[in-house]
Amino acid sequence: METSFMSSEGRINRLVYAIRLALLLLLTAGITAVAMKFFSHWHHGTFYTLGIFVGIVTAMLCGLVGLMQMLKRLRDMGKEAYMTIWLLVPGVNLLLVAYTIFAPSKGE
Repeated sequence: METSFMSSEGRINRLVYAIRLALLLLLTAGITAVAMKFFSHWHHGTFYTLGIFVGIVTAMLCGLVGLMQMLKRLRDMGKEAYMTIWLLVPGVNLLLVAYTIFAPSKGE
């Protein structure tokens, strides 16, 4: 079954999940770097903070897409979606992401 990148429906395995998270992270870092460089040398002055704002908005959008990917991965692991509430707790969120990357699928 083909799963959409922008949807939380379906399931994905460990490798696909890790690749998608890495792509989202690289996309966020790349857009932020380009925006900060672009707005720091604007022709009417420096608007460096606008580049930071673009980076924050990009990070929020990529974070939502990453959340959709985590929901697919949790479904593949046989876990409930409410586990994503742990993303709000600093430190625990990194452990949850590591757990979803390394834990086997329910079918494995």
